[in-house]
Amino acid sequence: MKETTVNSLVVARTLFEQAADLCARDDRHLASAGLVVLQDALEVAFYALLIERSLDEAKNLESKSFDELVGELKKAGVPVPKSGTLKAMNKQRVLVKHYAQLAEPATVRGHFDAARDALASVVATVIGKPLSEIYMADLLDASETQELLKEAEALIASKRYLDALTAIRKAIFIEFEADYSIYNWRDYEGQEDFGLGMIGRGGLKAPYWTRRRDWIQQNVKEPLDYIQIDPNRWRLDATEWGINTAELQNVCNLTPAVFRADKNSKWSKKYDAAFPTKGATVANAKYCLDRAIAVILKKREHYGAARYSRFGPLVKLPNGYVGDSVYASASPDSPVVHVVSNDFEYIIFEVVDGFDPAHRFLRIHGESREKNERGWSTHYASGYLRDRDIV
Repeated sequence: MKETTVNSLVVARTLFEQAADLCARDDRHLASAGLVVLQDALEVAFYALLIERSLDEAKNLESKSFDELVGELKKAGVPVPKSGTLKAMNKQRVLVKHYAQLAEPATVRGHFDAARDALASVVATVIGKPLSEIYMADLLDASETQELLKEAEALIASKRYLDALTAIRKAIFIEFEADYSIYNWRDYEGQEDFGLGMIGRGGLKAPYWTRRRDWIQQNVKEPLDYIQIDPNRWRLDATEWGINTAELQNVCNLTPAVFRADKNSKWSKKYDAAFPTKGATVANAKYCLDRAIAVILKKREHYGAARYSRFGPLVKLPNGYVGDSVYASASPDSPVVHVVSNDFEYIIFEVVDGFDPAHRFLRIHGESREKNERGWSTHYASGYLRDRDIV
């Protein structure tokens, strides 16, 4: 869906939900107010659906009346059920809004039923799903982040604000905070040379002194302590992505802190004792959802604009290299840092000529997992392997 379509349909859904309550009232003033809001919801939705069909490129939709928008939908092959009732509703809305004539509650309820059926039909025809399933998170590409933010919207609608704020923070963790997780450094003694093996541990945005076993043993007292934010890096990244740092920090301040070791791990969370009654409010939930989607979109747009020289999936190292030496640099005279083993799985990052043009190397990274008394541990290896096709 186009961004304009999503934005407009979310507005239409909000108006429709407000109208539903007002249109059900027996008070003539409240019912009449509901009728005005109801017509606005339909008009916004119809306009959005015509834009989704790109009809705004050939026609000036802004000048179209409500009845004309209905006609344009029909011309575009989108059936509008009960269109006669909808046109009568629009005339009644004109009387309420411009001539101060109140509508009868029974009449308003009839118009509401017709509007509900028409809206369900046209949205499903153009978008392929009901209006209730369209969220601001639809602006994001399909991902775990998107699913969490859609879940948050549904939780807000169910008035489960603490759960909604938790889901929002999970999305923020995945997109921003996971890069500061030092969990995979808890067995690092600080003696291994930094290389591709270290990159495989992740958490490289955390302060370097936190990425070692002794620091972690002394300072990590609870799961949330594995997140070690470098404030300077945090601000620099946000600035580069075009994100308002205050808004990003506000979302973090107004949501429970969360952590998970990896995608297969359970989530841990932490919040102030008074948070469920003082902080888990509808206002905070809606604000955090809106701002979380905005900052994530900014980050995604930044990376979407970048262009890289890497193509296709990572290449696995072919069989036949077992026993070959892996060097620290692109030279057979450099130290041997590893020997290719069947216990490791290797990928090739690059093919690179050596310092001696007669030699060509494969820059590789390998990983091996083994189980010991402390659980599973991962070993890494990286460096330069002589290309057998050239040797």
